[in-house]
Amino acid sequence: MSPDRRSARLVLGTAGHIDHGKTALIRALTGVDTDRLPEEKARGITIDLGFAPLDLPGGLRAGVVDVPGHEGLVRTMVSGATGIDLVLLVVAADEGVMPQTREHVAICELLGIERGVVALTKCDATAEDMADLAAEDAAELLSGTSLAGAPVVRVSALTGEGIDALRDALAKAFAATEARTPRTGPPRLSIDRSFAARGFGSVVTGTLVGGPLRIGDAVEIFPGGARGRVRGLQSHGVSVEHAEPGSRCAVNLQSVDLEDLARGRVVSAPGALAPTRSADARVDWLEVAPRSDGPTAVEFLAGTAERRARAAPIGADAFRPGSHAYARLHIEGEAVPLLPGDRFVLRGFARTAMGGSTLGGGVILDVAPPHRRRSDPALLRDLELLARREPATDLRVRIRRSGLAGVPIEALRRETGLAPERLEAALHELGDARGAVDTGGGSWIDADALAEIERRMLDALDAYHAAEPLRPGMPRASLRGRLPENVKRQAAEKAIERLTERGAVAAEGDLVRRSEHRPRLEAADRATTRRLLEEAQAAALEPSSLREWAGRLGVETARLRDLLAHLERDGRLVRARGDLWFDRDAVDALRSRVVAHLREHGALATPDYKALIGTTRRTAVPLMELFDAERLTIRSGDVRKLRSADSAERGGRPSGKAG
Repeated sequence: MSPDRRSARLVLGTAGHIDHGKTALIRALTGVDTDRLPEEKARGITIDLGFAPLDLPGGLRAGVVDVPGHEGLVRTMVSGATGIDLVLLVVAADEGVMPQTREHVAICELLGIERGVVALTKCDATAEDMADLAAEDAAELLSGTSLAGAPVVRVSALTGEGIDALRDALAKAFAATEARTPRTGPPRLSIDRSFAARGFGSVVTGTLVGGPLRIGDAVEIFPGGARGRVRGLQSHGVSVEHAEPGSRCAVNLQSVDLEDLARGRVVSAPGALAPTRSADARVDWLEVAPRSDGPTAVEFLAGTAERRARAAPIGADAFRPGSHAYARLHIEGEAVPLLPGDRFVLRGFARTAMGGSTLGGGVILDVAPPHRRRSDPALLRDLELLARREPATDLRVRIRRSGLAGVPIEALRRETGLAPERLEAALHELGDARGAVDTGGGSWIDADALAEIERRMLDALDAYHAAEPLRPGMPRASLRGRLPENVKRQAAEKAIERLTERGAVAAEGDLVRRSEHRPRLEAADRATTRRLLEEAQAAALEPSSLREWAGRLGVETARLRDLLAHLERDGRLVRARGDLWFDRDAVDALRSRVVAHLREHGALATPDYKALIGTTRRTAVPLMELFDAERLTIRSGDVRKLRSADSAERGGRPSGKAG
């Protein structure tokens, strides 16, 4: 990516103590007065976020967010800093580093901002030795932080002294700066302002991250669920067809009411996010913050959202000054649309030694945390893996903890924020490494979980064959029914497929069996089947009913049915409707007579058909229907004809075993 293209998608944010000249400096750099509210004009301070485009040497352009400096509006500072990539730290030469300066620097560190430039303002009205002390003060403050070594440029917004040098320093810093916020995944615009424009409808502003937004795109407001379309886009007052991630933009929304566009909500693609009231995170507790044992009441700031919350340490009993920890965040009120990688700040309700209320902050790791005790070692292990921020590892953790249920791809997409192509690539990587398996139907399951399903299936088949040695196999539905309720049909079918490929089971139609299983008769059963065959042969086309046979042979009806089915599968009996079981040879002989008659006469009326069979209606009608089912004959009104020459050639007999 060329430098000018990259910088056009980066955002510069100001930081520093109140009345150190941030807004005046931005005006000198950009020509834009970011104080836009009457109260800001009257008081001479920035109360809300201000925005401006900044042109730099080499044709570079960046967006600028001017944030308020006084402690009472640090929440607004956080909402502005969340989307910035490079910080312009403003320190007045006549005062040096002040409490809000320190807190702003701490917040920048918590938000992962690693590059910046220091502007030493008001140099025109400050003695040189005082300015030297202020510069040293600023350098000392930044030493040991992620902003250590940031260049210090002396400027005066009033006289223009050093403004060109500051532009040069910013251009160099931007050339070495990578985007801090996501540039892939669903488009996300955290709303910092919303208003109604006459003749246009609802408008929101914010810093866009993730993917681009285009005119005509369908969008959803999270939380809340209101849906609409992008009617228009502007970036720094210029209308554009699409907005790139990393840019400050205003979005004109069609079919969305202003009341649905509160500050802190997020504009994104429909169904892209899953707002949450709980999240697991890595937390950095500031050195100046007091030790806090157990769950701690905090103010949670992420993007432009502000919520009361409780932060509970995971794998530890307390948050200690200067420590790094994992924590579960329990968010009060309206759910917050978050994704892994999002930065946040935690503030307390009492002033710290720094003079502000910031306790710490960190990065979101999991927006759909499992229901586990905070003391569970497995939870801590998972968070250590998620902290790597590697797509394949993220997915493996989420798929593994879904257990036997597996997890839909759509849920993985919402929980990770991965773009479709990155999600697909990471899933294929997992599949190639045999860590997870695609079960089909848009779901994945952990390889170990699928192996457990396979083991349970084999156990179920073994038990079934032991209890039902005569049956050729277990119905698929029954086999699936032996699995835990949370096992999805696709996962069960995938397990059968894999077991079949390995030769462990054989799947034949709706039946599944152990590969080595063959129906077997016990000694008593063999004697019974001999009598059944003898009686069927003697009865020819007038067999006994199931109940008569059971009574005469002293066999339970269910067991008798199993024995008859076994003889049918062996091709020695033929079953017809009404639980009638005929001798095979008798049915074959009747079939030949029917074919011969139809070849000679072309049709066979029902009364003549019954006479040809020579039995009572009890068996005659089922036999006629049997030949219809075999596709030997076809009924037309009250007569039957041969269905085709082919069926006549083969006598109508099914090509396989009789059924």
